Amino acid sequence: MILPSKHNTLDNSMLGIGAILLNNLGRSQTVSMLWEKVRGAPSISNFERFTLGLAFLYLLGAIELKAGLISKVSE
Repeated sequence: MILPSKHNTLDNSMLGIGAILLNNLGRSQTVSMLWEKVRGAPSISNFERFTLGLAFLYLLGAIELKAGLISKVSE
């Protein structure tokens, strides 16, 4: 489920969901704002997959949460 495989396409993997979230995270925003942007994406069909994608990105160190705002980690 994390990586695409023979039976799991990129769009349905956490890697694909994370890519969609990062593409829509242009500037710092709240969880609600990001959810409103991506809720129509076919691979992010529900809030559970959205939160799993956010958790995946946070564990990878790709996003951070400061003062209630999610932002990309810049190195």
